[in-house]
Amino acid sequence: MSEKISLYYQSGNSDKVYHVQLEESDGLYVVNFQYGRRGSTLNTGTKTGVAVSYDSAKIIYDKVVSEKLAKGYSEGSGGSDYTPAQLPAKDQWPSLAVTIQQYFNLLERSIKDILPQLLNPIEDDELEKYLKDDSYGAQEKKDGKHQMLTRTSKEMKAFNKKGKEIGFPTCWTLKLKGTILDGEAIGDIFYAFDLLKINGNDYRKEGYLSRHKRLLKASFGPHIKIVPLAVGYEAKIALYEKLKRDGKEGIVFKKLDAPHTSGRPNSGGDMLKFKFYKTLSARVSGSRAGKRSVKLELYNGSSWVDMGNVTIPPNKDVPSIGDIVEIKYLYAHKGGSLYQPIYLEPRDDVDAEECLMSQVKYKALEPDESVRKISW
Repeated sequence: MSEKISLYYQSGNSDKVYHVQLEESDGLYVVNFQYGRRGSTLNTGTKTGVAVSYDSAKIIYDKVVSEKLAKGYSEGSGGSDYTPAQLPAKDQWPSLAVTIQQYFNLLERSIKDILPQLLNPIEDDELEKYLKDDSYGAQEKKDGKHQMLTRTSKEMKAFNKKGKEIGFPTCWTLKLKGTILDGEAIGDIFYAFDLLKINGNDYRKEGYLSRHKRLLKASFGPHIKIVPLAVGYEAKIALYEKLKRDGKEGIVFKKLDAPHTSGRPNSGGDMLKFKFYKTLSARVSGSRAGKRSVKLELYNGSSWVDMGNVTIPPNKDVPSIGDIVEIKYLYAHKGGSLYQPIYLEPRDDVDAEECLMSQVKYKALEPDESVRKISW
């Protein structure tokens, strides 16, 4: 009763793929999908929030396919294969002889293996401190999706920053078994900036500079690139000025003797980021009939606050109400909407409770603006 289809769309610079599956789930059915540029990291989602009957799922599945065909998609071969997340085989499930405590100990260690080290932001007044501090190196802040890429003795897997297994382009190749890379995915390129394990050897307790040197010595395929590390004030300031000049997202500072620590500290930490422009994650609260725009909202700790609308580019799917999306913006006024918001992408790795008003950066008042008097 299961069905699946892969649809492709090519026009000008567009080369997109859309996979849809109607799959059984505990006697009921779900409709899942993956989409994006062919050969790149695909966005994933579901059209069924909960499992439904086959007849209901079939209606949803047929509607999705019909809508895509009407937009110019067609069936075809030669597209980049999609490697979906796979559940472990039954013979890999823990033995019943393993105690519950042992199982959870194994599970905890397994989860920590695939959780990356996350960065806390710094403000403008802290930037010079980390540029001058020789105990920190610097790298480009990539504008991609933070992922962990692993290879066991049998297969490769990719995980998002929350530890959820996700699909990945088949052009990514790790030849050495027992390898874990930390990096960001942009299109069909994986930008590696940390090496946690290779050839079965675990280096997470080593300092970051040592791990990066090992990363530079390793050999990967052409679709896995290594992010350079600048060490020393002159190299860091040169990198900073180049990134600003080239319009990049930002710069990252990493303590050179720090071991790898999964997760994000409450504040500060050994790995920090400074963005050159402002971005935030917001929740979609509504749509406008006949318009390619959606309403945005953020949470202030007690209620959701309207932050205005954002237009969705014609080459991107319009997100649904309740979806979390990444927005780039110029600034915001106190009590007002985001100014010049730009839709970037859906964020399936961010929860609604992370869409906080504290993300918002407000436009600074000019010296005379705060004391300006109203004249009639």
